[in-house]
Amino acid sequence: MNTKLRPLLIAITAILASTPAIAEELQPVIVSADLRETAEQDIAASVDVKTQAELQDQGATHFDDVLLKTPNVNFSGQSSRARHILIRGMGERDEYTGAPNTSVGFAIDDIDFSGIGMAASLFDTKQVEVLRGPQNTRYGQSSLAGLINVQTNDPTPYEEGMAELTVGQDNLKEFGIMTSGPFSAKENAPQYRISIFKHGSDGFRNNETLDRTDTNGRDELNLRAKLRFTPNQDTKIDVSLIHADYDNGYDAWAADNSFTTLSNDPGKDTQLTNAGAVKVEWKGSPNYVLTSKTILTNSDMLYSYDDEWSAADWETYENGKHQHSYSQELRWTSTEQSRIFNDSTAWIAGVYASNLEAENTTEYYGTVSNTYSMKKIAGFGQLDFAMTPKATISAGLRIENDSSNFKNNLGEDYSPEETLWGANLSYSYKYNETNTAYIGITRGYKAGGFNPDQPAGTPSEQLSFDAETLMNYELGLKSNFAEHNLKTNITAFYMDRKNPQFDGNFWDGNWYFYTENLDSAQNYGIEANFDWQASKNLQLFGTVGLLRTEVTGTALHDSFELDGREQAHAPNYQANFGAKYRNTSGFYAQSDITAVDSFYFSNSHTKTSDAYLLVNARLGYETEDFELYLWGKNLTDNKYATRGFYFDLDWDGIKNQFVRLGDPRQLGVTARVYF
Repeated sequence: MNTKLRPLLIAITAILASTPAIAEELQPVIVSADLRETAEQDIAASVDVKTQAELQDQGATHFDDVLLKTPNVNFSGQSSRARHILIRGMGERDEYTGAPNTSVGFAIDDIDFSGIGMAASLFDTKQVEVLRGPQNTRYGQSSLAGLINVQTNDPTPYEEGMAELTVGQDNLKEFGIMTSGPFSAKENAPQYRISIFKHGSDGFRNNETLDRTDTNGRDELNLRAKLRFTPNQDTKIDVSLIHADYDNGYDAWAADNSFTTLSNDPGKDTQLTNAGAVKVEWKGSPNYVLTSKTILTNSDMLYSYDDEWSAADWETYENGKHQHSYSQELRWTSTEQSRIFNDSTAWIAGVYASNLEAENTTEYYGTVSNTYSMKKIAGFGQLDFAMTPKATISAGLRIENDSSNFKNNLGEDYSPEETLWGANLSYSYKYNETNTAYIGITRGYKAGGFNPDQPAGTPSEQLSFDAETLMNYELGLKSNFAEHNLKTNITAFYMDRKNPQFDGNFWDGNWYFYTENLDSAQNYGIEANFDWQASKNLQLFGTVGLLRTEVTGTALHDSFELDGREQAHAPNYQANFGAKYRNTSGFYAQSDITAVDSFYFSNSHTKTSDAYLLVNARLGYETEDFELYLWGKNLTDNKYATRGFYFDLDWDGIKNQFVRLGDPRQLGVTARVYF
């Protein structure tokens, strides 16, 4: 066993074996990302759920704030927010081709933000669900590694409101306000919920050339509105609207790997998104519930950076994207009265269709523009067979046809089409009210694609790559020691990848980026968490993710041996442990520590990050009507890297390692008022 993992294995074993004292009851959590809403303790998958109370206790206002606290979830610091996310070591670290092909699904209120998850504000959020491992039968081809599902709060039949204000170092200013309630006092009157959240900060960089401190800053606005209509007792209509306007800087790199930059033309990382979803649930009869989801999105994005990170007048990389999409899903779900096979089996059946249109223009030693479209048509279903009151077998299948078209001003034209399928089979056994075990096998898939804008003479077989498939094997135990107010989950997994897709790059008078298939890859490990209400006032919590990865195959352009090496951005361990204390007098305190192991930065070189620890803490005073907190992030002011490169920046024939640093220590104050 890897010696770096042994202390964490010992720690998690001791925690799970501990005997707690009687205390306040922990509340059950329902996961909405499954095909049918399922209790977290009953779903046969490795799931991490952070509720609204947990998010507020941590002071999380963006998914960035909880990402590294989630077992085996990492990200690439290639943008102003965590847009490129990896689960269990699988995912993208950048996107230069203009033909998105994500491995991690990302949804906000059923709206697909895969690959553009910057707009993941957590203000007024009900919960964040992270499902690890392939979720293709649930979410299609963009969720080979897993699915992140953000559910914001629904409208309420009663009036409520909340306002929140935060100020802190780095010129941090945040303001949020929410109001919810019925439109009138009539029974079944339509309900509304509106939230507004504004974030501004300077970005922890001092640009010496321009004498500015805000070139890496963030200027973000999120507006959300939800409406709920119940025209009759059989019909419920939910309308969700999102407006996200992120006007962020991107000046994060320094030649001396510090927080002092020299760029004379600092970059931008912007996203303007307007999106809407209409969800209709209709009880057509005692035999089924019909759910319709109609979703529209429109996004404009700009990503740029100063190529040489200095005051020299060289090129600036700039990529502008415009994309809009439409999707429609119809899902039929059985009721208690319509179970089949002697009332033993619940069923779900559905169809899905979507269309994505995108336009991209890149300015970098010339202009490359392209248009891209992707059409998906899928059918899916699932059977849940209750063999006995304790034993359940679930089987799901999804068949998906993907067809795309890509054209650019270089004369390249690609129109691939393929039909892919995924399936899941699980067996769960509820030994008693405390312990539920499961074993599952899932076949995941990810579509193939193409590598545009390659140098002249590139062999035709290197201009495209094939679909990837994997077999995921999981064994899990979920326990709820109600008499001790302790919940634990532990999952062991093994993922066997065939034709795994890996990205690469090389220099040939210009930087070229591509995706290739290697022979095989394996990703395996353990994910565990516990939540223990140790006493009326004290709660302890923790998560651990252990991960090992391997690659088999020879890369196209690498100058070193990739075969047998671990995968990039796949740390061997991630852990988060903490405690929170809440007294009836109103005093509140919380502290937690996050540990992340070292990892390779890229598949194209052998440089690695350093392992690091992050310590956070909050002190507060809480009443029924208002809350006040003093908080600190990264209290030990640890320097850590979220992205790294190895190349010749100065054109002197000497390669050096360059890293993007994560945020340093930050202190602030948050006030929250309920009305």
